[in-house]
Amino acid sequence: MTSRATMPGRHHLFLLCLLLAPLTGLAQEEGSTPARPAEDAPKQEEGPKLDLEGLEDPAGTGTAAPAPNAETPGQTEQDTFTERLQPTTTLAQRAAAILDRTTLGGYAEHDFILPQQGVTTFRAHRYVLFVYSHISERVSTATEIEFEFAGSPLKRDGSLGAGEVLLEFSVVDLMLTDWATFRAGVILVPVGAYNLRHDAPAQELPERPIAYTTIVPTTWFESGAGFLGGFDLGRDWRLSYEVYAVNGLDAKILDGQGFRAARGSHLEDNNNDKALTGRVSVSPFLGLEAGLSGYTGAYDVEGRRVNMLNADVFWRLGALDLTGEVVGAFIDPGFVQGFPNGSTANTRDRVPTGMFGFYGQANYRFRIEPFFRLLPDEWKEGHFTASLRYEEKDTDTEFITSGDVARLTLGLNFRPLPPYVLKSSFFWEKSGGDGEQPHAWSGQFWDEGHWTFLASVAYLF
Repeated sequence: MTSRATMPGRHHLFLLCLLLAPLTGLAQEEGSTPARPAEDAPKQEEGPKLDLEGLEDPAGTGTAAPAPNAETPGQTEQDTFTERLQPTTTLAQRAAAILDRTTLGGYAEHDFILPQQGVTTFRAHRYVLFVYSHISERVSTATEIEFEFAGSPLKRDGSLGAGEVLLEFSVVDLMLTDWATFRAGVILVPVGAYNLRHDAPAQELPERPIAYTTIVPTTWFESGAGFLGGFDLGRDWRLSYEVYAVNGLDAKILDGQGFRAARGSHLEDNNNDKALTGRVSVSPFLGLEAGLSGYTGAYDVEGRRVNMLNADVFWRLGALDLTGEVVGAFIDPGFVQGFPNGSTANTRDRVPTGMFGFYGQANYRFRIEPFFRLLPDEWKEGHFTASLRYEEKDTDTEFITSGDVARLTLGLNFRPLPPYVLKSSFFWEKSGGDGEQPHAWSGQFWDEGHWTFLASVAYLF
């Protein structure tokens, strides 16, 4: 058995495979140019180097910093960590040892929005830094640091205020066996596939599904611990799992926003209950995966609970990808309360007792050969993707409100290279603010809805 689902950078490796797979398939179908023989390849230039000069030697010993990857004969990884913990080691020596085993990366997305109602705007949506470090053969750590809308300060409604810089994912993994890894830290809650694979360069449309920013509040992260891994079932089938105990959602559950304001319990829990969440997925062959996931936990000090169930599927059929998810939340009646006395979070608003949402999306990759022949050589294996998505969300199933939304999206993007994509989309949507349940098959959806155009550039590095 392999340990493909147990590595901490698992979803980033999956992302890269997802990005590379379409191009590989297209190249095979269209008879791409054979790889250049190694002897004809241009000489590889040396990559950028991090200069350690300038790091002060606080001990004033004058000890030179060891070069990265340089090892004393007979020295092990544990030896280098032991040396880093000694009070006499210099900052330069510690930095060199870190560079030996740490990888930096990330992704970003920048948008342009043209709404039918409102003003046009550019939006520095997100910039995410990724750090991965292999501490030992069985221990590793991975972290994502997100700057949303360029971090702080953030100008909103003409006033500067605090922006958002978050640890959305920060874990340390201990591999116990090939099929079980212990994980602790800031964990991506495994409800649905989208929350686990939300990175912008891997998505074909600029906007996330509306049910998966509210009912499943992507990016949904909580502090906790648990296990993940996978098993081979016969020659082709694979079963993967993740299960965690987390602090969980608090009582700030609202119609319209869903659970978005109730997530993110890094500092404290609002009760002694620990929520349980998990996802099980099966893959009978490469290109098809189906998952079932859930969440249960108390949201206030009275023990009122949130229970959630989600199903997801992804299927690749040549140049066509079909994907979709459906989620339902079942919430005990209660109020937004239970926070410390004097907290403005105690609004006493009613908590919705049910939520429901879904999306279905088709992505088709294609090429226009005369166009690609005009492009630089490194772009000639690129492709276009046309997308169609229909989705709905209802963040209070007892009433028809503005929290009920139906949306139909058409998208077209150009990906000249796997890690770089130019996206565009046009969506038509209607809410239930007029008391009518919005559906694409109702006349009001087309008569009373409105449109928005979005364009974005996303890249991985």
